[in-house]
Amino acid sequence: MRSETLHAILPLAIIAGLAFSLFAAAETVDPALRGICSVSPFLSCSRVDQSNYTTTLGIPDYAIGIAGFVVLFALDVQVYRLGRGRWLDALTAFSALGFVLSGYWGYLELGKIGALCIICFGAYLSNVATLAFALLLRRPSSGSGRSARPAATAADDS
Repeated sequence: MRSETLHAILPLAIIAGLAFSLFAAAETVDPALRGICSVSPFLSCSRVDQSNYTTTLGIPDYAIGIAGFVVLFALDVQVYRLGRGRWLDALTAFSALGFVLSGYWGYLELGKIGALCIICFGAYLSNVATLAFALLLRRPSSGSGRSARPAATAADDS
């Protein structure tokens, strides 16, 4: 996949994750919203939200998701503006952290709670996509023949 295509798709994955995280926050504030994604005893945002597993280090998981996707978006803007290098390293590392957290939260939902929040799962998939796209951006460009980094910023990014 070409770098230009990846740069077009990556922010969509990040924005989708942000939207899922914002909806998870809204569910906490307005319990009536939980019914939208509680379709069975297993696929139940309500069951997950009412468990004792919705905070990490005292911070609501949705808040970590919102902050994480905002940071990912800011990093992606820098990668787009300035090219690869340390910004892409930071984007990849931060999306890897999101991937690990998503795995942990997925384990809690499936292993401890015995239910899956569809909205949370959407955010997890967004994390997976973000990491995959960041890793693909790390590969050498194909076909365009131009450097992935603007020449004016190559020295600034070391």
